Amino acid sequence: MPLKLNRKHNRGFVLIDLMIGIIILTIIVVIALHNLLETPENRQIRKPAVRTLRAFSHGNKLDALKCEGQDKDGNGLVLCEAKDRQGQTVMLQCGYDQRHSDCKTQGIVDGE
Repeated sequence: MPLKLNRKHNRGFVLIDLMIGIIILTIIVVIALHNLLETPENRQIRKPAVRTLRAFSHGNKLDALKCEGQDKDGNGLVLCEAKDRQGQTVMLQCGYDQRHSDCKTQGIVDGE
C-alpha cells in the first residue's frame, strides 16, 4: 500500500517575487551606472574630501553624509553635507588636497 504524501505544488514566481527581483535589479543598475559615470578625476577629489569630512564630523558631533566630486572654483574645497544631532543638514566646504586639511561651515539647511 503506497503512502500518499501531501505536497505543495510550486506555482513558480508569484507577483511579490517578481517585484523584489525588479527592485534588486534596479538597485544594481543604479549603483553600476553611478560607478561607471563617475570620472577618475571626480573620484580622486571626492575620496579625500570624504575622509576630511569624516574627521571633521567626528570631532564636531556631526554625522558625515556626502561630498561632491568637483571643485567648481578651484580653491581646493568641495561642497559636503553632514547632519547635526537635531537632524538638520549642515553644508560644509571640505579640503581634498594638501592646502586644506579641514572643513568650514557654510550653513544649515532645514532637516528632512
